[in-house]
Amino acid sequence: MGRAVVTGASGFIGQALARHLVASGWEVIGVDRRPFPDPSVRFVAADVAQAGSLDGLLDEATIVFHLAASADVAKSVAQPRADFDNTFRGVFEVLEAARHAGSRVVFPSTASIFDASNVLPLPERAFPRPSSPYAAGKLGGEAYCHAYHRCYGLDVRIARLFSVYGVGMYRFAIHDIIRKIQCDATRVSILGDGTQVRDYLYIDDAVRGLVTIATEGAPGEEYNLASGEPVTLLALTQTIARLMGHPAITIAPTGQSFPGDTPRWYADVSKIRTIGFAPAIDLEDGLRRTIAWLVARPEPAAVR
Repeated sequence: MGRAVVTGASGFIGQALARHLVASGWEVIGVDRRPFPDPSVRFVAADVAQAGSLDGLLDEATIVFHLAASADVAKSVAQPRADFDNTFRGVFEVLEAARHAGSRVVFPSTASIFDASNVLPLPERAFPRPSSPYAAGKLGGEAYCHAYHRCYGLDVRIARLFSVYGVGMYRFAIHDIIRKIQCDATRVSILGDGTQVRDYLYIDDAVRGLVTIATEGAPGEEYNLASGEPVTLLALTQTIARLMGHPAITIAPTGQSFPGDTPRWYADVSKIRTIGFAPAIDLEDGLRRTIAWLVARPEPAAVR
């Protein structure tokens, strides 16, 4: 099928993408600072934020899926320098390596780059105004991608990921709600007032979308990679509780959030549909799979 280098291969999306590519017949090299758990994927231990880390791994036939990043809004607010090093520096080094090798780059960005005042659903050209250092790093990465495309003719394609969830996740809202209900099936607390809106995409669909952008998308373009379906945090929690067998659970909004959190987003997905992508797994099915996977694993001490 093709040849791919996946940076951040040991992360949630990176692992799923690398396995999907291998199963589809691609030659895959995973790159990360942390070990990769699957021996079917060739692995190189490296920090892509360091110059020369991809030397010898890229050529004109290679597509680089640059997933290496901190991917934690709250942590980026608490530790902005570390987030800058992990999220932004790596983009520059990957683009430089790809420029010299003639490789294609798929850069996963985030819905967090958008200003909260935009009219929903968010089209790709909605007004950007980051609310966290993590989002700023991603928007800066997008700017560098466009600059490298225009200055050097580098084939760069941007995937704006919204809220990805599913088997393999160990954090974020859906994970935390499931773990909380495991601990107390009578009451679950949620951040904010419950009216926050998100757009959830199951992990299998997310990796299919990344590959679709890599193979069917256009150089220099950005694509919203999402379901296009708005879901409030309250409705999400009610659905999870029902699927776990606790429909009468008390849901207690805390009224509090964290700096950098975006209150409402969901995507206009008309553009990515023109290149042949549509989600195959709806939210309820995806939640069932995620719940079954998490419940079969020990509860982390941090949740207790």
